[in-house]
Amino acid sequence: MTGHLFNIQRFSLDDGPGIRTVVFLKGCNQVCLWCHNPESLLPAPQVLRKDSLCTRCGRCEEVCPHGAVFHNDAGFLTDHTKCVRCGHCIDLCPSDALMLVGYDKTVEEVVKLVCKDRDFYQRTGGGVTFSGGEPAVQSEFLLQCLEACREQGIQTAIETNGNYPLELTARLSPLLDYVMVDVKHTDDEKHRRFTGVSNRQSLASAQYYLAHNATDLRVPVIPAFNDTADELQDILRFARESGAKKVTLLPYHTFGISKYTNLSMPYTLGSEPLSVAAVQAMVDTLDTGGLAVEVNER
Repeated sequence: MTGHLFNIQRFSLDDGPGIRTVVFLKGCNQVCLWCHNPESLLPAPQVLRKDSLCTRCGRCEEVCPHGAVFHNDAGFLTDHTKCVRCGHCIDLCPSDALMLVGYDKTVEEVVKLVCKDRDFYQRTGGGVTFSGGEPAVQSEFLLQCLEACREQGIQTAIETNGNYPLELTARLSPLLDYVMVDVKHTDDEKHRRFTGVSNRQSLASAQYYLAHNATDLRVPVIPAFNDTADELQDILRFARESGAKKVTLLPYHTFGISKYTNLSMPYTLGSEPLSVAAVQAMVDTLDTGGLAVEVNER
């Protein structure tokens, strides 16, 4: 079986216990306004323009056989509804400013690469983490990868939004040693406005994982979305009542904005970043109810 990836990162220290290899799968079932990996949203490969290398020569627009490249005051952009990823613009770009984000790998190829760092996993308690996008969008590929990694004695983890039926959650759970699941908001209507989908499946999956797996609940703290004391208190209450022992708060940052420009995608949130100190100050006013609450820069 073949899956669609956009990156494999080795020697990660931020995606679960120990040293890990992170496999980033393409495609997502939410469109969060603050997403810092916009290249992960679509399942298909995309042409990315490195704006710092682009000389504005116009060669890409000239050679595109489908009229997918055009220019305006912002520079040369790609209409992804017309782009068929033929590669003409990439091959003929004189400054190497264009690249294709996304590629296919088989289960066997992924597992072979993951196993290269087996010694580091054993020494540090690490393993492989599947992330995205939302890795469960490619559910059968993910399940086969997890099974194959477990057969090789590799510890497995997932970074997930939990937005899928409990039937799939129940299939994934026995194959996972560690789960990092997002809880973005307890209010369904507000969750829909900022992510495009209901929070019901996400909250149900979070509760299931908490009951069956070593699970870290993660909360991206986003201005105008969930950055008030009352909203964070409601999330901590949900976490505590669901059996969580730890919650990680991730303050909003703008590191990914340049990717939107490079991918010819709009970025609409337009908020100032939140500092760790500001979020920690708010946490200090909350009733954590015995939860371990960590504020992480990532």
